Amino acid sequence: MKKYLLLLLGFFLFLQSIGQSTALINAKLSANLQQYLAQGTPFHHKGLVRITINNKTYLSALIKVSESIEENQMLGLGILVGTKAGAIWTVQIPEQEINSFIQLDGIDFIQLDEPIIPTIDISRKVTRVDSVHKGILLPMAYSGKNVVVGIIDAGFDYSHPTFYDTIGTRLRLKRVWEQKNSGTPPVGFAYGNELLDTTAMLSKGTEVASFSHGTHVGGIAAGSGIGSLSNRKYRGMAYESDLVFVGIQPEKDEWKTAGMSSIIDGISYIYNYAASVGKPAVVNLSWGCSIGPNDGTSLFSQACDNLTGPGRIFVLAAGNNGEEKIHLQKTFSSVDTTLQTFLSFDPSLSTKTTWVDIWGEKNKTFCLKLTLYNGSTAGNTTGLLCLNNTTTNSYLVGSNNDTCFFTITRKYADYNGKPHILLDVFSKTADALCLTMESKDGTVHLWDGYVEAYRGYYGEFANLGFPWAAVGNSSYTLGEMACTKSAIAVAAFASKVSFTNLSGTPLSYSGYVGTNQIVPFSSHGPTADLRMKPDIAAPGLTIASSVNSYDVSYATGGSNYNSSVVKYINPVTNKQYYYAESSGTSMSSPAVSGIVALLLQANPFLRPEDIQKILKETAIKDNFTTLTPDSSRWGAGKVNAYAATKKALAKYGIKDVKVDNASLKIYPNPNQGAFILELKASDEIAIDFEIINVIGQTVFERNYKIIEGINQLQFNLKELPQGFYYALIRTASGNIQTKMVIRN
Repeated sequence: MKKYLLLLLGFFLFLQSIGQSTALINAKLSANLQQYLAQGTPFHHKGLVRITINNKTYLSALIKVSESIEENQMLGLGILVGTKAGAIWTVQIPEQEINSFIQLDGIDFIQLDEPIIPTIDISRKVTRVDSVHKGILLPMAYSGKNVVVGIIDAGFDYSHPTFYDTIGTRLRLKRVWEQKNSGTPPVGFAYGNELLDTTAMLSKGTEVASFSHGTHVGGIAAGSGIGSLSNRKYRGMAYESDLVFVGIQPEKDEWKTAGMSSIIDGISYIYNYAASVGKPAVVNLSWGCSIGPNDGTSLFSQACDNLTGPGRIFVLAAGNNGEEKIHLQKTFSSVDTTLQTFLSFDPSLSTKTTWVDIWGEKNKTFCLKLTLYNGSTAGNTTGLLCLNNTTTNSYLVGSNNDTCFFTITRKYADYNGKPHILLDVFSKTADALCLTMESKDGTVHLWDGYVEAYRGYYGEFANLGFPWAAVGNSSYTLGEMACTKSAIAVAAFASKVSFTNLSGTPLSYSGYVGTNQIVPFSSHGPTADLRMKPDIAAPGLTIASSVNSYDVSYATGGSNYNSSVVKYINPVTNKQYYYAESSGTSMSSPAVSGIVALLLQANPFLRPEDIQKILKETAIKDNFTTLTPDSSRWGAGKVNAYAATKKALAKYGIKDVKVDNASLKIYPNPNQGAFILELKASDEIAIDFEIINVIGQTVFERNYKIIEGINQLQFNLKELPQGFYYALIRTASGNIQTKMVIRN
């Protein structure tokens, strides 16, 4: 009895210490909340997640509510409600209101958040994606749900845990098209191999075993982070999105002509799938080449502009040629008629091979001459080769009797009406190759570049010490695909400059670039027709993400093991998976693609021009962007996902639109899978409609655009088994639901 009384006394003293009585504490409290209340101020500085909004400190928490919850009471205390996942809500609690909050009726359990490690290192923080994921002062939290993220790339690992949901049970990969593998092609296409289900994908594993680029890119855009520290550290931007992978390896001729038909097919394939399931889509391409007119007029650019539209967005890397002198331009006049330069070759190639693409102005003309030089002595030459709509295969013999082979195509007016010369060079001679151009007026642009398998190779335009020869520059180095008008081209800045690998070795790029500065390799704009490109900048230096488990170079002893930062062993299959660091605009592009998926979740019908404008108007401009204020480097500035999401909601008529709960009807109900859903809205609005079974599985979901007034949507879902279902409508201003019964 004495022991029992002591326990009661102890409990009473505990209640006194937190200033409450048993009658007032209605909710069960998490252990960390109990410690917070018991330990007071010293505990306030450790172990809990706090955010500051308008100079007020909030505690982040998950709560479980009952049917008796009165949200108005919470709002009266200044509580910020985020996601409502059934009975589980996310909230931000003003710290001074915590004692009042725990007294509210209708709350079954309160779990204060504990700190987690920054996601994808620091990328999600510096792009403000973390605030979007938490839903801070937003109608809901955004994670890319009900948006398709398509990745066109190579080196995919279909089984990597990051492509599963956040609990590692459901593969989010919906379709795979291996364009270069034999098998059954997708409907409407005559090549490649399509994988339609999880079993086929996991059985196949990968389309290229010796490459990891696609897996890394996909993880940045949409990885769940499973297998990284806390299963969150390397979580992607749109971690609940659906995924479609297109494996590519474009032929040389596609790169050389800027046709890129296989990539256009990939874009179309992803958009077609998204349309078939009623979802918006963003497509990421982290590939590029310098060849093309760089003015958005190529066939690729035209086709891409035709494919994109509301809910169909294309994002790609700006390129990594920001330090290479692969561009040269000249404006001729009657008194300045000659341009001369020497062509160098990428030393990492085993042969002296490259392409030179030359574009002039409409209604102008120019001529080109090739000359070999042995030191300062000019040797064999072609003489002037003017535009004549022909293709010529020829050669020059050097001073040591070795040969420089070349193919030259000369066109009066190409598909865009511009005069054009394409030069393909393979040189076996030690002599230097001099290019001489002559014209009396107009401006010409020259670009150098070459593609072999998965890599780009770049020489430079050089003067070799001759004062009469011109030196190239790194301006206009985006490449034609990045100059596409409807595309969002992404530059790279350094969100961090160092990391520690699996061996415990710290590695740093601080001698190359400073934190928060534009990375020197990021390609320069503008476009040849002087539009601002790139559009925006995102983190692109030493970014950690998933890599292909079939690519042994990232495993112990491999050539890329130095870049590996996490090793995860799947507890079911015992297979090893890695996360590793990589750099390039290839990494900044998927960051923006994932952010675009968040915007499309907020408004599935945004057009490319809408998103371009939103990103521009909300871009972060700081002391670092003003160090190089030229928009040809940064675009509009650093991407700001949080401000962009708020802008999308406010500007495009979603934030204040209400759906009348009372008007939500399904009839007939019960039904046999064929029914009409009726609801009333105060204005045009985007909605997500889901049907959820009794065990919480989503069995049907689509995006719809409804109008002001009464809307009626017809459904024929006779494939659903009989049973009890919830019909859920998600809008940017909240969710509503009703019950439905299907009887066969």
